[in-house]
Amino acid sequence: MRKKILECIKTVPLFGLAYVPIAQALTDDMGGTWSSLTLSGSLHAVSANLADVRWLLMEQARTRDDNPEGMRLAENLAFAQIGYGLNQHASVWLGYVHDWGHPLGKASYQESRPYQDFLWNSSADAWRFTSRTRLEERVRQDCGELGIRLRQLVQVSYPLAWIDDKLSVYAGDETLWYLNGNDYGRSGFSENRALGGVSYQFDKALGADLGYLGQYVYSLPGLDNVFTHNVQFNLRYQF
Repeated sequence: MRKKILECIKTVPLFGLAYVPIAQALTDDMGGTWSSLTLSGSLHAVSANLADVRWLLMEQARTRDDNPEGMRLAENLAFAQIGYGLNQHASVWLGYVHDWGHPLGKASYQESRPYQDFLWNSSADAWRFTSRTRLEERVRQDCGELGIRLRQLVQVSYPLAWIDDKLSVYAGDETLWYLNGNDYGRSGFSENRALGGVSYQFDKALGADLGYLGQYVYSLPGLDNVFTHNVQFNLRYQF
């Protein structure tokens, strides 16, 4: 039954270019989870002059079921970023991720990942649109390997007010490219992430997201591609 469900999900139409390799190479399908706690706010409490300076902290655990013994912790990531609102739509951010990776059958490693974001938010009637362009530099701490990656995310959300005025639905897609040759992945297109789910805003500060994230990795030559079907959960609090 699980195999049939995964095959069905795999045929969901995504951005066509990113998924061309699925039909051209062997692909390992597996399940997983991405669970996050996100805290965010602005520096308005410090000074009214800093109201446009924003911050975000996130802790995320990722699991996979690629182990015959069951679900295992594959990655743990800690995010910290600070940004500045240019206007009501645009903001720029500087961030850092520390990644503890636990590959199956290989030694664990740590990775430093500074990044730079340009974020655009807009709306049309009840629809809300988000675009995030990210440039990140992945650095393995054990060997110094550097991967420079460009990422583009687009996402849309819509309120489900006829069900509950605190409930909304969202969908999005992110494509990732490496700009240099490295041991992380292929130069050029390397990964696509399709996501969708529901969000619930309990009050002005506390909210949660629950959905699906399909992560397709176009692996290095000689390795099978990977398609991970993840249950995604995020608990968020805005100060």
